[in-house]
Amino acid sequence: MFNTREIAYLIWGSLLLIVLLFSGKNRSSLFDLLKAFFYKQFLYAYLIAFSYISLCVWILYKVRIWDALLVKDTVMWFLFVALPLMYNAAKINSFQKFVKQVVKPLIAFSIIFEYIFDLYTFDWWIEILMVPVAVFIGGMLAFSDKKPEHRNVHKLMNGIFILFGLLSLTVVVFHLFYHYSDYLNRLTLMQFVMPLSLSLLFLPVLYGIAMYTHYETAFEVMKRQFKLPGVYNYAMLQALVRFNGDIDGMERLKRMVFTKNLQTREEIDQAISLVKTLKDAEQNPHTVNEGLGWSPYHVKDLLVAKGIETPDYRNTIDEEFCAISFPFKLTDDAIFSDTITYMVLGEQLIATELHIGLKVFNGTIDNAASLMQLLECSELVHQGVFGDPLPDKIKIAIVKAKYALSENDLGKLSVKKEFWTNQTKGYSVDFKITHIRHRL
Repeated sequence: MFNTREIAYLIWGSLLLIVLLFSGKNRSSLFDLLKAFFYKQFLYAYLIAFSYISLCVWILYKVRIWDALLVKDTVMWFLFVALPLMYNAAKINSFQKFVKQVVKPLIAFSIIFEYIFDLYTFDWWIEILMVPVAVFIGGMLAFSDKKPEHRNVHKLMNGIFILFGLLSLTVVVFHLFYHYSDYLNRLTLMQFVMPLSLSLLFLPVLYGIAMYTHYETAFEVMKRQFKLPGVYNYAMLQALVRFNGDIDGMERLKRMVFTKNLQTREEIDQAISLVKTLKDAEQNPHTVNEGLGWSPYHVKDLLVAKGIETPDYRNTIDEEFCAISFPFKLTDDAIFSDTITYMVLGEQLIATELHIGLKVFNGTIDNAASLMQLLECSELVHQGVFGDPLPDKIKIAIVKAKYALSENDLGKLSVKKEFWTNQTKGYSVDFKITHIRHRL
């Protein structure tokens, strides 16, 4: 039998389906979605997942964690927890992202799943009202999380979500306290343990999907790059053997094949060795003498607290290495937002120049807020590198967007402004910390 919460989801889901079916444009999109859902490659994945889950259920049955009464719970777990994360796993390109975007949500959703569907439900009218509220908050969280300029909205929605969850949890705790005897039975224990157990057992399949999707894409792309089929086959074999399922390593090799136009077996071997060396340096950062430069794996993360993250420190051309962040939006304009970009330049294991660039697309209005953001980022980086406050001369130059130069024993600090030729009189302001050894 369905409980009141499941009935509420069914009612809202049915209403949504009716609206989609009676809307011509949406109906066409729905049919296209259904076609994509049953794409041939997806069917293979469903079959593998179904077979693996069946094996897991049999194992749980043997160890008395699963019972025939949990068939509905198992189906609901697959539809609302496992299936969405199967699609999400196909987008993963590193183990860190797999842990963050698949493992953590899988465990969290499995625990929340049991609360949502079985542990305790409210009266039917409360459940029907709660569904759109939860969907609205969840949608706002998902939207604002991908928009740095809406981080205040994200914080507000996250606070409301936490408050909403705490209130619900409080009601559940009180209910359990006064009716604990209703839950002291084997079926309730299995209902709570089963989703989490299935989730942990399902992790190899999710990582297998991520690895297969990424490796297949990388091999297809690299196949068009190599001029000799023998070199492509060699690269594919070496990647499979030496990366041993490392998705991030495969992504870096693919990128290096294109940026450096690798065409020989020796170049492939050198590239794979370099990728593994850089990944080992990331996991075990070394100390760099300040007279030589800075550890790229330390300085590239100095602006993470501001929401500015740089990808891996990579080899681009010849002996040049760099890590460049994606443009971080400072304003709400969807197209012409002011942005800050952070770049680290240097040698293989030593960074020798740090560059923070502000782009202002409309210079005809007050840009003081964007310049203050550049100043805050510059202060964080300077403090992280030298351990001292940013010189007043440089602070004033950044706030006023004017040229300035300052030197110390290890290098020089510079602020430079360049005007654009667009109608809105846009400009860029660059703050650089250049080590005395920088030669790029």
